[in-house]
Amino acid sequence: MKSVTGLFVALLSNTAVASPLVLYTNDFEDIIGDRFMADTGHEIEVVQMSGGNLLARIAAESNNPNWDVLLFDGVGSLHSLDQQGILKRGVSADNEQYLTEQGRSLVPESRAWMPAGTTASCVLAYRTDMVSDQPTGFNDLTDSQYHGMVGQADPAVAAPAYPCVAWLHYDMGMEQARELYTDILENDLRVFRTNGPTGRALSSGEIAVAMLSSPNAYAMQEAGEPINVVWPEGGAPASSRGVAVQANTEQSEAAEAFVNWMLSPETQQFLTDNGGKDGLFLSPVEGVTPLTYGPPEGAVYNIAPADWADEHEAEIKNWFADQAVN
Repeated sequence: MKSVTGLFVALLSNTAVASPLVLYTNDFEDIIGDRFMADTGHEIEVVQMSGGNLLARIAAESNNPNWDVLLFDGVGSLHSLDQQGILKRGVSADNEQYLTEQGRSLVPESRAWMPAGTTASCVLAYRTDMVSDQPTGFNDLTDSQYHGMVGQADPAVAAPAYPCVAWLHYDMGMEQARELYTDILENDLRVFRTNGPTGRALSSGEIAVAMLSSPNAYAMQEAGEPINVVWPEGGAPASSRGVAVQANTEQSEAAEAFVNWMLSPETQQFLTDNGGKDGLFLSPVEGVTPLTYGPPEGAVYNIAPADWADEHEAEIKNWFADQAVN
């Protein structure tokens, strides 16, 4: 006959409730949890912070990860996490069948993450009441008429800001991109921590032009701000949001259910319709209707290859930081 203690332990074991899935994200934090639980029955805890802080936290927890799934904006950083063995490889999802051609092109060979949306990491947003000659490309930002009036987010902190800088370096070549950025910095470029304060500086008139992520720029325009948005000729530097599973998660079933859920057309439409400015993204799946006030139809998104962006990340960020300080 079992002791009372033994029966109590057995009862606890039989009635134990699984821990909730833990999501680290820098997007959709206010709406994603309840909807995922309603759609799948899996409990989830959502932890939100800026891209740079998320990466720092993941690094600090490398020996004892406290997360199961990651929703992150920037394939270079995802590639780095993959190379470190932090992400589970070979992830598959039934809803991959809905991926567009562009979406399929963003699935890495290792299958360590799946695409969850693309945005322009920097378009040119300018105040119509402060700028008489609109900029048409990044080269225009060296013009003396914009001295001290241009701002952008810090690529070492804001998740979308590094893909902006990375594409310019990849497309132009390191030397030419540095020459351009040197000239822009010498024109007294204002560097803000993230896109949020960059947008607020533009809204207040502290700056007249911003290299701003497309969701922030179009949301400001829709809100009635005196803002025009310039999509650079040849396309805008862009960033792809990815969803990944922690390599050693004990919640594999729920984690892969989350990946599959993210690739559902219904989920993508829900995030588009209810995500506020975060909903201004190019979906990687078929059948999603974008918001009417976002980027123009047929807009070109230029994303630096994930391995290239990862390889040159420290070099580019350190150079940018040195120049911005000096």
